[in-house]
Amino acid sequence: MALPLSIERNIAMPGVEQANFVKYLTDANLPISNSKTIAYQSLYHILKVEDAASGQGDLSATFFTGTYDATLTNFPGNSFVLPQSQHFLVTAIQSGYVQFSGATNTITKYNKGWMAQNSQGVGGNSSASVMKAIYDLVVNGIVLQKGIPLSEFDNTLVTQNRGRFELSQPILIPAQSDISLRLTAKTGIGGMIPVGDDANDGGVWFELIGIGLI
Repeated sequence: MALPLSIERNIAMPGVEQANFVKYLTDANLPISNSKTIAYQSLYHILKVEDAASGQGDLSATFFTGTYDATLTNFPGNSFVLPQSQHFLVTAIQSGYVQFSGATNTITKYNKGWMAQNSQGVGGNSSASVMKAIYDLVVNGIVLQKGIPLSEFDNTLVTQNRGRFELSQPILIPAQSDISLRLTAKTGIGGMIPVGDDANDGGVWFELIGIGLI
């Protein structure tokens, strides 16, 4: 199994990534609490986008905001707002789809990536709405990524990096920030993402991966 790039870099140059993270925080004039530890972190959010009963899919979905459901996210503190002093530097974003058991929140299929042949369970999904769906990432009202297509998460890797978008420029999310990632369909045919079926609801997930103070 291949190691994430961040871990490979840390093995090759111990402490460098942590030092760069502290420099990001210092340059941004963010407080650094001595009670916190620097650690690798991943924060995900899953949303239903297709209803099996009606057969309708959503034309948009906004992640990392709204109603908090602990079965669909691992954000700390029962909120999508990072706790005080827990700053987070995002170096990669991973995405894919899930299928639920009926209308429940129990997930029966969890897939990384989207359209690549031989990727996990999605090779036959050829809907144009998948390829044309885009997202915007906003932190504290500032748009940090705009119009990013889901095709960025498409690859044929057979490692844990499948469906991962490595960022050329990290994104700093300070503690207590408002975060939103809005996914929008570019076509209205069949809803946004046809990931469910006649008996099971479908969902989409995004995961922010990086290094943070915890």
